[in-house]
Amino acid sequence: MGVARLDYFSKMLFHAKTVSGHDLVIDADPASGGMDAGVRPKELMLYSLMGCTGMDIVSLLRKMKVIENMETFRMEIEYEQSQEHPKVYTKIHLKYILKFNGEPPREQVEKAVSLSQDKYCGVSAMLKKAVPDFTWEIIYE
Repeated sequence: MGVARLDYFSKMLFHAKTVSGHDLVIDADPASGGMDAGVRPKELMLYSLMGCTGMDIVSLLRKMKVIENMETFRMEIEYEQSQEHPKVYTKIHLKYILKFNGEPPREQVEKAVSLSQDKYCGVSAMLKKAVPDFTWEIIYE
C-alpha cells in the first residue's frame, strides 16, 4: 500500500513532496481565502488526465516508430461543471492535436489513442466513471 502526504502551510496553501519526489503546491484564489500560489485541486485532475494519456500516446507512437515525424503534440480539454455544490465536472471533451511532417500516420495515432483510452490510462478510466459526458477527438494540423 502506498502513502501520499499533503501538508498545510497557511490560509489555503498546501504543499506535498510527491511519492515520486517532486514538489506540488496547491492553493486557492484570494476570493476563497488563498494566496493564488498554486494549482487548484480540481483543475489538477484535468492536467493529470492530459499527462496520463499524453504519456501513453508518446510511448505507443515511439514503439510504433512513427514519433520521429511528429512536429507538435498538444492536448486541450473543454469542460463543464455543475453549478451546485459539490461542483463536479459534468462534461469533459479531450482534444488530441497533432502535426506531422508529411502525411500523418492516422491509423497508428488512432490505435494509440484508443489503447490509451480503453486500456492504459488509469486517470481516464477513473474520470469516465464519474463524468457523465466524457468524449475525445483527434485533430490533425
